[in-house]
Amino acid sequence: MPLKQKAGVALAKGAVRYDNILKSLEMVADSISGKLSNSMRIVIKPDFFFTKQRMSTSTDAVKAVLDFILEFTNKKITIAEGLPTGSDIRPVFHLAGFHELADDYGLRFVDLNRDDYVAIAVSKALRLRVAKTVLNSDFIISVAVPKLSGSSFSCAVANVAVGSVLRTGKSAATNDKQKLISSKNYDAAVAEIMKVAKPSLAVVDGFWSVVNKKSLETNFCVASADAVAADVVAVAALGKGLKRKILKQKYLELCSLAGIGQSSLASIKVVGEKL
Repeated sequence: MPLKQKAGVALAKGAVRYDNILKSLEMVADSISGKLSNSMRIVIKPDFFFTKQRMSTSTDAVKAVLDFILEFTNKKITIAEGLPTGSDIRPVFHLAGFHELADDYGLRFVDLNRDDYVAIAVSKALRLRVAKTVLNSDFIISVAVPKLSGSSFSCAVANVAVGSVLRTGKSAATNDKQKLISSKNYDAAVAEIMKVAKPSLAVVDGFWSVVNKKSLETNFCVASADAVAADVVAVAALGKGLKRKILKQKYLELCSLAGIGQSSLASIKVVGEKL
């Protein structure tokens, strides 16, 4: 059933990434603080679809999220990611400086491609392996980078729904990520995964956005307890910056129909900066 209540989404803009993220999170604190305080297994899912520095989640972005959430919890935080290539995530994390964050904040790292998994039927013909660390979390935080390729947009929802699907080995048979991306039922499959791996907090770090595989400085951040609504506002913010209309992904509407989030701007209350 579609949600009846409006979703709250915070939008911050500015020249300092850390400040943008912290401002946006503070504006949605009331909507997440209760659940966050009561959660035992908190997972931050960064976005390393591209491994170039400006095209992936930065340490500053994760630091801002950590500084915010640690006001409400003292639980050990897990950073969980799996590269689209299936390669070991540890060297990439090390080069990006995440090992220093681990030392400073006592973080636990999980390579989702090497995690235990549950095989989930996303359609009659397709079962996909989804990482248990994500499925077992009671508070998933999607920290995503806006990515636009042609008319295809990827952000907080896909970061979890696609990013939590395993790729192991080099053969097509063990590349569940590609099975999902190339599926004719891709949008419905993403919505099915979201039913069991719904983020409790979405942070769209649009300080840099990826547009047709090139990084573009866009200087915004979106935060919300509704990942679907966060994507919708991020689409609008990026489109305004590019002075073009970006079509919403069909999976956002399917998520909305399933009661996962709000996919219409008319059903979203944006606080902070104006779109």
